[in-house]
Amino acid sequence: MAPRGQTPAGTIAAQEHQQPTLRAAQYVRMSSDPQKYSIEIQIAAIAVYAARRGMEIVRTYADPGRSGLTIARRKGLQQLIDDVDSGRSDFDCVLVFDISRWGRFQDTDESACYEFICRRAGISVHYCSEEFENDGSLSSVILKNLKRAAAAGFSRDLSRNTFMGQSNIVDRGYWRGGAAPYGLRRMLVDANGKRKAVLERGQQKNLKSERVVLVRGPSSEVKIVRRIFSSFVIHRKNRTQIAEELNAEGILSPGGKRWTALTVSNLLTNEIYLGHIVFNRSSMKLAG
Repeated sequence: MAPRGQTPAGTIAAQEHQQPTLRAAQYVRMSSDPQKYSIEIQIAAIAVYAARRGMEIVRTYADPGRSGLTIARRKGLQQLIDDVDSGRSDFDCVLVFDISRWGRFQDTDESACYEFICRRAGISVHYCSEEFENDGSLSSVILKNLKRAAAAGFSRDLSRNTFMGQSNIVDRGYWRGGAAPYGLRRMLVDANGKRKAVLERGQQKNLKSERVVLVRGPSSEVKIVRRIFSSFVIHRKNRTQIAEELNAEGILSPGGKRWTALTVSNLLTNEIYLGHIVFNRSSMKLAG
């Protein structure tokens, strides 16, 4: 037994080897596209990683429903970088599920830049599900850059394949999405083109094999569409006059609002009334 006022040698040794708990922040992200890993699964995996490393998660930064192509609109990552860069951070490291959750930046140097900001502030970044330690070794640097390039490539491939699929749908005469124009309705059809049901506002198809076509809507709306074209082309009335006449009769525009010169103009210039489905007039691929 150790004399009073003295600590046993074994206790001293244990205290000397006991490491202080690392304070960690976690960053989780899920894009608006279907993802294999939900935010809940990311949090669970990060928690296991933190427990094994003796880390305490003290802060969470999250970006639910946000694309990883750019930092724009990713308030969680923006706040994390701002806290680190301004010295307001109260943690020693950042835990992320994997490289792709940090971001699918098309310029891989952008991903490296945000990690460098953390490292410059003395805060390490851990990718919890990757097979390498982010320790600055040559092998980890090579693997990390390969992963970043692969994440960027995945987004490019997904964008290209999605665009090709959407173009194919439109080429076959199907409605790609959005509300049906005034006087028309969305009809759900099966893989063989057999009509199933009219989709009401807000309803969506459930099966990937199903498609949507446009069909003639209520006769009352069809009559108004014909009246608008006739007033403009035959009777030479301008858009404002047409809108005023419809409003005077209590006829509501698309969306249940009053007619304006703009809503009349949008109807008159919509090629869907010629049977044309217009697609890809403008594009915004890869957040460009």
